[in-house]
Amino acid sequence: MRVAVVGLGGVAERIHLPALAAVQGVEIVGACEPDAARRETIGRKFGIASLHPDIESMLAAARADVVVVGSPPDAHHAQCLTALRHGAHVFCEKPFVERPEQADEIIAAADAAGRLVSVNNQYRFMPIYRQTQERIAAGEFGAPFLISGWQQMFHPPSFEKNWRAHLVKSTLFEFGTHALDLICFYFDALPESIAAEITYPRAEIAADVVVLCMLKFPGQRAASLVLNRVSHAPERYFEMRIDCREASIRVSLGGVARLGWNWSKPLGRPITRFSFVKGGESRIERGGRSAVLTADKEMAFARATTAKFADFMTRVQSGTRDNADARHARALIRLVEAGYESAASGRTVALVGGDA
Repeated sequence: MRVAVVGLGGVAERIHLPALAAVQGVEIVGACEPDAARRETIGRKFGIASLHPDIESMLAAARADVVVVGSPPDAHHAQCLTALRHGAHVFCEKPFVERPEQADEIIAAADAAGRLVSVNNQYRFMPIYRQTQERIAAGEFGAPFLISGWQQMFHPPSFEKNWRAHLVKSTLFEFGTHALDLICFYFDALPESIAAEITYPRAEIAADVVVLCMLKFPGQRAASLVLNRVSHAPERYFEMRIDCREASIRVSLGGVARLGWNWSKPLGRPITRFSFVKGGESRIERGGRSAVLTADKEMAFARATTAKFADFMTRVQSGTRDNADARHARALIRLVEAGYESAASGRTVALVGGDA
């Protein structure tokens, strides 16, 4: 599989290029990056011989079966279309695009060309999320009915050193696609509506650093999402609690170091809980007891991207041309857009038919 890479920034260095190196049968035939110094540095580090300043010159020099688009999201629309015009399949970093209409154009072009487009919402390929979902789907804990997700950290856009520093639609757009995708993953459905509040507690920050969302799903199911990028509480990169009929599951992404004693009312005695992992863990809670379902000693961003790309490559090689993955990524962009609409209007936004 001949792969060309667009964008050699931090995500390419930390995630895309290590992930591609771990997939058997991948040959990197070219890369492009407008920053000449960065282009040469990363090219030498990963042994990429064919380096170019832009996607057009890269694809003119090297035929690629797949183009990995890892540039900032405002460039995704044009670069995905360019890759498709050159006959390549596309593996695009999230967020997919800025607006649903751009996604529609890319999907239509991919369908017409007989090519696949996939978007790297890779969290669902992390073991702590995937193994949890598999056991929920198998009915081990009963049907899920309520999901709560939250993030707390002090990390406003000014802490970023790249394109993220300039985003006004920031937290819900840039991180929210991951969180919303996981909620949809566990419910195996898209929401019927979203109600969102965005508050601006610090006058010097124009971006959406505090976001609260309420999502209604079919079948009397609901989810809440709270993203707080100006919290002084201990950092929680992303936490989820999935309440099912027979058990609750707590999934923690990011470093977990906990040692505690809690009174268990069902057991009528204290219980201990110990966790120490860098990547995260999934924990079953029922009957007053708490037990680890699965844990990841190290952060799994690159490994999850490896798994996602390997799955994409398998679908490409099998001849399937169903762009369901891209349509789901489009639905997430519409969901984010609806969240901003709800926050601006103060109203719940319904999501029906093509809107979701």
